[in-house]
Amino acid sequence: METLKHPAVPPTSARPAGPARRFMQRHMFRWHRLLGLITVVPVIIWTLSGLAHPLMSNWLRPKIARETLPPTPAFRPAVPLQQVLQRHQLGTLRNLRLVRWQGQPAYQLQLDAPTAAPRYFNASTGAELGPEADRHYAEQLARYFTQDSTSQVLSAERLTGFGQDYPFVNRLLPVWQVRFAAPNGLTVYVETMPARLATFNNPTRAAFLRAFSLMHTWSWLELIGSNTLRVLVMVTLLGIIMASTLSGLLVYGVLWGRFRQPRKAGDQVGWLRKNHRLVGLAVSAVTLTFAFSGAWHALRKLRPDERLRYQHAPAVAAARLALDPTQLPLAWERVQNLALAEFDGQVYYQITELPAGAPSGPQTGASTGQPIEAVQPPTVSYYSAATGQPLAEGSTRYAQFLANRFITDAATPAPAIAQTALIDHFEGEYGFINKRLPVVKVAYATPTRTTLYVEPATGRLAARVDNADRYEGLSFAFLHKYHGVGGLGKNLRDAVTMLSAAGVLAVSLLGLWLFVKVR
Repeated sequence: METLKHPAVPPTSARPAGPARRFMQRHMFRWHRLLGLITVVPVIIWTLSGLAHPLMSNWLRPKIARETLPPTPAFRPAVPLQQVLQRHQLGTLRNLRLVRWQGQPAYQLQLDAPTAAPRYFNASTGAELGPEADRHYAEQLARYFTQDSTSQVLSAERLTGFGQDYPFVNRLLPVWQVRFAAPNGLTVYVETMPARLATFNNPTRAAFLRAFSLMHTWSWLELIGSNTLRVLVMVTLLGIIMASTLSGLLVYGVLWGRFRQPRKAGDQVGWLRKNHRLVGLAVSAVTLTFAFSGAWHALRKLRPDERLRYQHAPAVAAARLALDPTQLPLAWERVQNLALAEFDGQVYYQITELPAGAPSGPQTGASTGQPIEAVQPPTVSYYSAATGQPLAEGSTRYAQFLANRFITDAATPAPAIAQTALIDHFEGEYGFINKRLPVVKVAYATPTRTTLYVEPATGRLAARVDNADRYEGLSFAFLHKYHGVGGLGKNLRDAVTMLSAAGVLAVSLLGLWLFVKVR
């Protein structure tokens, strides 16, 4: 059995230690104990919530029948768009899409601000489908994704901001929150323009998410104070955790020969100290990586993420649509959808065709049980709304226009573009956290290698990445979430992460128990 002691005064024959070294040896254990006591509760909270994360994101993730809409041919509208605009005295519009609303072909028109609900018009008769049409379309989508045609809809609410149940991590806005009176208690969040699933929860996972937000990211501090207060408190505590770990390495590792001494046979806490030391040394590296990467990640949150402020959806005068989309020379059996795109002073129809090689028969978009990590990108062409002529390299030109518009103000020239590439899967610096696919990567020749990812389908900024973001992202991915073992499978990666968090929790509990026993 062993205990800690203040190091004995060295014999006169030994080389005497200097004053600074004697001071450190005398107080090191006291500092380690004090630093550990300050952070023991935050460490327990962070490790417990860290253990819960793989459960809510992987093993206890609720199931949903469908996670995507299959690529299907659109329809050639019977009533021209210009006729609908004239009939309802609509002088401008921001965007349009073709949808099947309760089995009827319909125009989906964005007429007001991009956050306003779109309006729907029957593409066979030209009649408006009513003020609740967007809600009905959201419910239709939710029923498709859940494959639930019978359960009563308890509520359907249009969200234009993030909240506790639908936090910023979901990225997409505006969305509809649709709750069903089903045994599984599923809540589905859908975007209607474009139509896609944003996320889904059941009561168990929703409770996990709320607990994780309160315990791991400390959102409660932001509620009672501010984001700056939250970040500063977290970074301070994480810094103390790193100091406590380093002092423990000195006491129980480097200087252990000076602090140890045999314990009496009747000592009841020796095994606690022994195991606290052994477990602490074993998990010291992961404690440092968890704390360091977490502190760096938190510091980046001092800079607000304003990506949702960037969307190009100007009001286009109806008179600029000289050629109706029904007059375009299209193979409508291959057309998946259409939209508007305004850039370089011109207005274009953005024609989305079915992906190359897509099956012609019905498809389901069935869920695999895991989040969607890749998509099959469609073919996108651009036709002048004035002449109907196709635009060469339209997809590249529009993506570069969007990126140039988002990277600088109108009075400042944009930097030179180094690369433009279509991204159809989440990987590397453009990870799953960004939610949007497909996107176009526009990399600039700047000292910080600024790269913008834009979503041409919505005219939105999906992400902006600079060198500082890359370095922090790598730190968080490899030191906090252990993506380095991701090649062995998500289950193994989550198991390694949980084992590491459990080790840090164990050394904290042993240290707390030891403190209580010694007192």
